[in-house]
Formats: sequence, structure tokens, C-alpha cells
Amino acid sequence: MSAVPAALMPAGLALSGALAQAAIRSDARARARRLRPHRRVLPPAWRARVAVALARADLSLEPESALRIWLGAVVAVGWFALVLAPPLVVPAVGVAAIGAPLAVRLRRGRADRRVVSALPAALDLVVAHLRAGGTVGEGVVALASAPGPLAVDFRRVAARRSLGATLEVAVDAWGAERPLPEVRAAAGALALVTAVGGPAATPLEGLASTLRADIAATNEARALSVQARMSAVLVGLSPIAYLAFSTMTDPASARVLVGTGAGRLCLVGGLGLEALAALWIRRLVGSSP
Repeated sequence: MSAVPAALMPAGLALSGALAQAAIRSDARARARRLRPHRRVLPPAWRARVAVALARADLSLEPESALRIWLGAVVAVGWFALVLAPPLVVPAVGVAAIGAPLAVRLRRGRADRRVVSALPAALDLVVAHLRAGGTVGEGVVALASAPGPLAVDFRRVAARRSLGATLEVAVDAWGAERPLPEVRAAAGALALVTAVGGPAATPLEGLASTLRADIAATNEARALSVQARMSAVLVGLSPIAYLAFSTMTDPASARVLVGTGAGRLCLVGGLGLEALAALWIRRLVGSSP
């Protein structure tokens, strides 16, 4: 019995060495892939729009990586639907295809609100550096290292400056990445006080006070419209919830819905009307700001 473990020891050592060499080669290949420039498959105009949408949603992804994740999720959902419920393949793929852009848009709205709410404090930090004898550039560097929703944005601004861009160009690019009136006002003020010179703390303090008043008015309007927005969500989700419930309790109805021409026409028409209703209600309750 003792001869068997003795005979296995050389095989185990050889296997361990082979696995170690494979791990080293795999790590080297991974480093080489990271050093290799990403292949850009999207047209420049589309890539710019997707990059802005990802930046506004606080997603640190390249447009091509986001596209691969999106297509992989659609394929995975379609495969699971084909295995579990073949009649639901088309609706499942459609929901997966629409769900990712919708999730990015919803995340963008929340991220934009956080950024706008943090702007007055960011301007106050720049003003504090100016009062202490510093410069606007030093205030931007402090914002890049400070925690908060604006840290990622100002890290990009600081990275552009480290690559040789002027502060005016860097903050103008920030305003283009987040095309919000408040961000554009802050970016324009920072660029202006940098280019013109002179006492810059007073105008930045005035802008911070104005932004605080606007944010307070917007928050009050959103608080008054909470009931309407919740009613819109419930009314919009009720038909979809009923469709899912009826599909689970009566699979035959799902087969009729997606397996016949009339059923598919009803499904497409119902989803289209649901989308139009969602856009209409969003326009009604989203005009409070």
C-alpha cells in the first residue's frame, strides 16, 4: 500500500509544475491583452454618444465592452427562455434588448441628480482653496481626491491636465460629458475665472448660492410629485405583471400569444401602447424640474 503514494508523488509534482507554468503563461497573456489597444468597432459618432451615456451613468466601461456585455446578456436570456419556455423567446429577447439601455438611462438620471446636488459643495471647496491662497487647479486636484459623486468626473479632468490639456479645455470636456445646465454653468465659471484671473472666489460663491436655491426648488417640486410618479409606475407595471402571471398559470395562453399571427400582433400592439403610455406619463410627471 505504501508503494502507491510513493509512485503518485512524481506524478503530482509534475502536474503541479505544469499547472504553475500554465498559470504564468496565462498571466503573461492577460498582461499582453491589457497592453494591446482596444479594437474600436463602433463608428466614432456612435462611440462618442455611448461613451457619454456610460460616463453620465457612472459606469467605468469602454463602449465596446458595454456592447459585448449587452449582447451577451441578450443571448443568455434568449437561451434560457428557449430552454425553459420556448414560446417566450421573442418577448424575453425583446425585454433584454430594451432593458439594458433603459437601465443605463435610469441610472443616468440618478447619477445626474447626485452630481447636481454635489456641485455647490464642490464650488465651496474650490473657493476655500482660493481664500487660502491656492489656485483653481489645486482645487480641482482636491476634488479629484475627495469622496463623492464628482470624484470620477474630476479625476478625468485631472487626467486630461496631466496629459497636457489646459484647465479650460479639461473643464469644457467635463461639461460636454455631462450636458446638464448646472454642470455647464460650473464648468464655464471655472474656465472663466482661470482665463480672466483676478478675484475668483466671489463669483464662484455666487454661483454656488444660486445652484443651492435651484436645487432646493427642484427637490420641493419632486417631493410634491411623488404620489403622481408612484401612481405612474404602478399603472405602467400592472399590465406586464398580469401578463407574467397569466403566462405562469396558463402556459397555453402564452403559446397562443406568441405562436399565432393574431397573438403576436396583440403582443406587439400591447407592448407598443405600453411604451407610448410610459413616455406620455413620464412627460407629464417629469416636467416638475
